[in-house]
Amino acid sequence: MRDSISESSRRATVVGAGIAGLTMALCLARDGWFVEILERSAILGEAGAGLQLSPNALRVLSGLGLLDRLRMVGVSARSVTLRSGRTGRRLATVPVSSADGTPYLSLLRTDLQTVLLEAVMAESRISLRLDQGLIGLEGRSGGGFDLAFADAAGRRTSVFAPAPVIAADGVHSAVAAALGLPASKPSGLVAWRMMLDEPLETPGIEAWLGRDLHAVAYPVDAGRRTNLVAIAPQTAGSQAEAEREPAQAFDRRFAGWNTALLQRIQRAGSPGRWPLLDADRMGERLPSGLFLIGDSAHAMLPFAAQGAAMAIEDAAVLAHGLRETHTFEEADRQFQMERAPRLKRVRKRVDFHRFVYHLAPPLSWGRNAALAARSPASLQRDLAWLYDWAPPTA
Repeated sequence: MRDSISESSRRATVVGAGIAGLTMALCLARDGWFVEILERSAILGEAGAGLQLSPNALRVLSGLGLLDRLRMVGVSARSVTLRSGRTGRRLATVPVSSADGTPYLSLLRTDLQTVLLEAVMAESRISLRLDQGLIGLEGRSGGGFDLAFADAAGRRTSVFAPAPVIAADGVHSAVAAALGLPASKPSGLVAWRMMLDEPLETPGIEAWLGRDLHAVAYPVDAGRRTNLVAIAPQTAGSQAEAEREPAQAFDRRFAGWNTALLQRIQRAGSPGRWPLLDADRMGERLPSGLFLIGDSAHAMLPFAAQGAAMAIEDAAVLAHGLRETHTFEEADRQFQMERAPRLKRVRKRVDFHRFVYHLAPPLSWGRNAALAARSPASLQRDLAWLYDWAPPTA
């Protein structure tokens, strides 16, 4: 049967060498697959700034033997402190630790990618090819896919890839575009990102809430530096205009905010600007043997700090499905059945945080009063369903 998962020819192709793609390759190699990763970049350099990895994601990486290495480059947090953007007053402390002891880490994105890449390079079943920008994809009637690539110099090559082919190439997925799937959509929000070459004065993660705006700070680089990011509505008309929005416009957004936060922003210097995109391609009809994971399937806003975590979860769930089912159609059905409800629930949480974080008075006064009335334990229970998730096992 052409769509069957053969035990004798367990070869997979992963498009994209970001967090999703590297994790996917490691999960498959652990199950005995030979994996080729094809990445459009000629050099795997630093991408993005910082990120947070909650226990649900770290259980997957722990199963791959990477947790100790990640602890060395990350910083463990016990809680997120919510503060008033105007006064700096503490509104609530939300525990993020897990009952089983799995940590919650903040770290540089490039440190996570480095740890994953080191594991990939040490795995004999995985090969990595750089400078492979996907420009075409066609399915063969007998199964598998013809993939066309162009390098940075414009030279074109083509390869035949037996199923499965797994797209992990991000929110601007070339695989999704080749399949004619919906493009990513502007969210109307922009992230202003800054890096301070100094430790965070207080332990854990801090978030300041204000009208149509919030800021988050957390330690990275083993605690030596601090990542600071602010999320606000995009005022410019187009994405290109938003990327050129002057730093003065950013400063004006924080007029009248907490002095300690403003001092951090001033020390950080001019921020970088990234318009935030949203994509939801889950449930789209795909050719047999082709899968989308991570941002290529479901890019989401960072209000719950779950973008990277959901990509890592995807890899574990899809690898399990390919191990436990007999056909690619069965693996796809199992993947959708397990992932779609969870991703829907995570998106609802993201939307809830977006609403609550950006409330204006007098609604923000009610939010503050409600948070003050909650105990840390009750706030922790609200997120137990998210952080207590564990990857499937055979």
